[in-house]
Amino acid sequence: MSIHSPGACPSDLTAFVADHFPERSIHPDEQIARSWYRSVMQHRLDPHGQGEKHVLTADELREHQRLHQDYLSIAGQGVTGLAKRVVPAGFAVLLSDEHGVTLETRLPLQYDLYTQAGLIVGACWDESTVGTNGIGTALASRQAMTIHHQEHFLVSNFRLSCSVAPIYDAQNLLRGCLNATCLNSAGPKEAQYLTLQLVIMYARMIENVSFRQRYRDRMTLSVKSHGDISDLANEQLLALDEQGRIIGANHAAFVSYQQDQQFDLLGSRIDQLLPVGVDKLLSQSNGGARSLDLRTLQDDTPIGVSLCIPASPSRTHARHQPPVSSQHPNLQRLGGQDPRLQEGVQRLRKVLDKDIPILITGETGTGKEAFARAIHQASARARGPFVALNCAAIPESLIESELFGYRGGSFTGANKKGMKGKLEQANGGTLFLDEIGDMPAHLQTRLLRVLAEREISPLGADTPVPLDVQVISATHQDLAQMIASKAFREDLFYRLNGMPLALPALRERSDRNTLIDSLLSNHGQLRLTDAARQRLLDYPWPGNIRQLSSCLRYAAALAENSCIDVDCLPAELQASSPSGEESVRSPEGRLADRLENDEARHLRAALREQRWNISAVAETFGVARSTLYRKMKKYGIVQPNELF
Repeated sequence: MSIHSPGACPSDLTAFVADHFPERSIHPDEQIARSWYRSVMQHRLDPHGQGEKHVLTADELREHQRLHQDYLSIAGQGVTGLAKRVVPAGFAVLLSDEHGVTLETRLPLQYDLYTQAGLIVGACWDESTVGTNGIGTALASRQAMTIHHQEHFLVSNFRLSCSVAPIYDAQNLLRGCLNATCLNSAGPKEAQYLTLQLVIMYARMIENVSFRQRYRDRMTLSVKSHGDISDLANEQLLALDEQGRIIGANHAAFVSYQQDQQFDLLGSRIDQLLPVGVDKLLSQSNGGARSLDLRTLQDDTPIGVSLCIPASPSRTHARHQPPVSSQHPNLQRLGGQDPRLQEGVQRLRKVLDKDIPILITGETGTGKEAFARAIHQASARARGPFVALNCAAIPESLIESELFGYRGGSFTGANKKGMKGKLEQANGGTLFLDEIGDMPAHLQTRLLRVLAEREISPLGADTPVPLDVQVISATHQDLAQMIASKAFREDLFYRLNGMPLALPALRERSDRNTLIDSLLSNHGQLRLTDAARQRLLDYPWPGNIRQLSSCLRYAAALAENSCIDVDCLPAELQASSPSGEESVRSPEGRLADRLENDEARHLRAALREQRWNISAVAETFGVARSTLYRKMKKYGIVQPNELF
């Protein structure tokens, strides 16, 4: 049963409660009843059982807290603030992550009673483990709530009364929960109302502090309704890029503006929400010196808007320069409408800024570097460097110095000033290792050591250089097969493969139609005839999105009267389907031959277009020259000066 689906109707839930919990003297509300239903029917738990308790080991807990270090450093302040107000009254305060694992606690003096109840660091309160409970059910329902006494699924938890609020990040993804729990409270559930409001307030404070910390060097907006000018829970915070697009928001903003599931707040322009754009906001607020009284576009509600601009002058005037984010598509756009890619983007947003290496796999031309740049731009490292190294495009003799660098005078012929390697250049930002499968074996060993120790030793350096980089790797090769053949280190693979992201080939994507329209929109107001569109949809695209983009650029140049017909398409798309002997072959064989023929035609066309400049063609396709030569040999393609 899906948490977000309508599920059982209220009358069915009532019957379910009566059948399974006849001894309980309460009538649970719908959220509690749904959680009981999940606990029995989905998680197969017994309310009279003890529940399988999961507590992390000391080593697991240290690693878990390390991965959540940034979250803990900010949320811990909220835990301390809430604890000052409720711990003296007999409440325990707990902070969990998005999986229901307790990361931090503050307990009253009689802490033994609370630890015996499982209120300890490292305990897992996921609903699938212990059934209905404050942390687990708040995460499952994504709502603030109080779970009081018999509302808990397990009888062993009846003495708990838990008031919990979820905590969200600036992409509206769950980070965890804030929880205040008391034992053996004699009062009714309504007596916990003020406690719940305090928990909600501190959860919102954690979200807002985290938002401001992440976007401290970005233009941000604070929007408050005039009637709720002092209501912290309703303050909407929005982070903007230099062109007024929304790149982050707090949960209150998502609740207010993203009620329509068809509307995505991230990536939208501010003038889609407010009656003014970013330039008018700047001028009317006198560069953020005063707040503005405006009205919402949706229902004409009066609001107060405050603009905050980074202190650095270079940031203030950055809107007059071409922003980095406008040169490359963001994660939302790259995800398109293909379900697999959208799921991958959602997982990417969850691992951002958690020091988890990312490995992107996919055929040549599927957009691996575009995704790497989008990940960098969506992270807290966006203002740091993005450094890319194509491991297949640099001679083996030079890749070591390119990656690790050297100091002046290290060897004969070296630059007198030395040279920073790619790893050192990427410090504070993102290092993108493209075609990692082509890295020489001896450098794989050095890279593994660097990633493990978080420091590098350039040739000729007296002391190591501390390293702080987000590592993103990419390859079109089958690394598992390379590991089996001893061509790639297995331990390096596991170090790089913190989160795998497999990009589907263009022919496998379900959103080819909308992707064609999106790429075509970059060339002005053009339209495709039905025949031309069908050719684009039917073509197998061996060069994937890179080839499609090149094709549309070519077609746009030949279009007449803003219309692209079949005769505007490259020759390989106009060729008729082969017939004869192929018709009796298997579909798999015909597809393989067709892909190879298309690749050969596309390669010949590119070579002619670049006048047989191998380096230029290799750069166009994003492959090494050695790869291009292998393809030419495979298809019998010979340069004109070698024909005689």
